[in-house]
Amino acid sequence: MKKNFLIMMLTLMGFVAMAATAQAQILSAPITTDSARVAVSPYAQTVPNDSYTFMGFSHPSLNSSLTQVGVVLEVLGMTTVPNNAAGRSVTFTVDAGETHRVFIVDAGNSIKASSAAFNNSRTHIITTDTSAQFGNVRVVGINEAPTVATSVGGVRKYDNVSQLNMWGVVFIPSSGTGFAMEFVGDGHDSSIGVVPDGILQDGDTSFTGPARGIN
Repeated sequence: MKKNFLIMMLTLMGFVAMAATAQAQILSAPITTDSARVAVSPYAQTVPNDSYTFMGFSHPSLNSSLTQVGVVLEVLGMTTVPNNAAGRSVTFTVDAGETHRVFIVDAGNSIKASSAAFNNSRTHIITTDTSAQFGNVRVVGINEAPTVATSVGGVRKYDNVSQLNMWGVVFIPSSGTGFAMEFVGDGHDSSIGVVPDGILQDGDTSFTGPARGIN
């Protein structure tokens, strides 16, 4: 019995290690046209001594969501440091109840990974060139089958970007003001999805679709 338990534990640990290794190897946003994997925000900017972009990614633990959702965030239209696919992207996994912070700042900004306030596993920084940069943001889910459910306790649960709440602001520190960013494709504007009879009834929680869940 103990031998079988040990074998099972080693196997599970192997799967966890494989998943962590696979995510660590993702250095740029996957190329996909699958709308279930993508969320976008149309505008972001960094201007030295003027403004930067901040974003938050929260896992609200919807009934239709798996406890971990992995994403790659990519900035487009900006010159980053380094100026390559890895330099303009960050990869992270949001656990249930967590919020991750993403900053897009110019190289001269005081927000740096070397600072204790920003040096943690839930904070991610993309650095741009020290000239005014204007672009947009694309978020891609790591899971390649976002509409395929995993049954947990008889409830279908999903790993895709529509299970997350995304929010952000282009912030101007000198005045303490800014303007909000809109994300298309996250939990704020996704719908419940399909159910077998096309109508979600009370008690149909096992049929929640791959988009916004039911609390």
